[in-house]
Amino acid sequence: MKGKLTSFLFAVLVLALASTAMATTTWQVNGVTGSDSNNCLSTTTACKTIGHAISLAASGDTIRVASATYTENLSIGKNLKILGSGAKTTIVDGGAVFIAQGGVVFISSGAHVTLSGMTFRHGVALAGGGIWNFGTLALNRSAITGNLAKGSAGGLFNVGTATINASTISGNVVLDLCGPVECDKVGAGIENDDGSNLVVNNSTISANADGAILSLGGLVIISNSTIAGNASTSTGNGGGIAMSSGTVILQNAVLANTGNCFGTITSKGHNLSSDKTCNFSVPGDMNNTDPMLGPLQYNGGPTQTMALPSGSPAVDAGNPAGCTDGSGHLLKTDQRGAPRPDAEDVAEGKLGCDIGAYERQSD
Repeated sequence: MKGKLTSFLFAVLVLALASTAMATTTWQVNGVTGSDSNNCLSTTTACKTIGHAISLAASGDTIRVASATYTENLSIGKNLKILGSGAKTTIVDGGAVFIAQGGVVFISSGAHVTLSGMTFRHGVALAGGGIWNFGTLALNRSAITGNLAKGSAGGLFNVGTATINASTISGNVVLDLCGPVECDKVGAGIENDDGSNLVVNNSTISANADGAILSLGGLVIISNSTIAGNASTSTGNGGGIAMSSGTVILQNAVLANTGNCFGTITSKGHNLSSDKTCNFSVPGDMNNTDPMLGPLQYNGGPTQTMALPSGSPAVDAGNPAGCTDGSGHLLKTDQRGAPRPDAEDVAEGKLGCDIGAYERQSD
């Protein structure tokens, strides 16, 4: 009996220690009613700044951020989930203060960080005007917009692993202040560095000055996304996607306006390009085809999208077997959260979807 009791107590102790080891804390931030002198553990005793909550948090913790504008420059060196209240209302503003690496957010090597439901704007940096990622980043239902880099990567500079879901990268700028050779290597929206991995799902990359995505190596997978209206002001850069090495894979994506591709792009089918620079040749691909995109605006959902009007060739032109993300998972919604496929197609027994990030809800 004594042996059984000892074993039981030992098991309880081990379970208690394991539970303690797995315990995490949720920190609260409110830029309107909070104070950094609070304990930040409830909505009524919230921190005022995100940076202070980061300093209090341990690796594995969650930070919930209420709607407000936070003029901060964040440095994250631990595993954290930072969850905003929506990209329209939760704004992290870099204040146009020059930071060498990551004008609004810098993520250190080894850190696993999730950023959701926020807008990152007005960052100024040598590279990564909005976000510089050395670690593993998941960006969900967010926007990187209106940032400036003085060398490369106006929006996101990825030197690690980044997954972008249902987000908008728009209106980011690169100043050509480098030498004549280095200025050929800029990407105002996103730059993916050599050996880094980038996955873009259900997202819009639009109106960035000096290209949407520049890949200097590694792996880039783009699915169910729209890349449109990105300028190309430097020699040798596609307004849409430019690559010098590595692999870029596209599926179910729209590329429109201003020199869409530079370099070899691998298509997995059902991509649409408004010009012939991408040389898409897999079944379901379309070249030299105007997608008839609407303006970049809020069409429902947390981020901006470009609507498909009636008659757009992108409507119902996605994979008829069903549209998937970069990991092969079947998609049930578009970037806005609207049903994919739409209810009309479901009623007709169709599995396919529209090309791009936007699913038109009536054909």
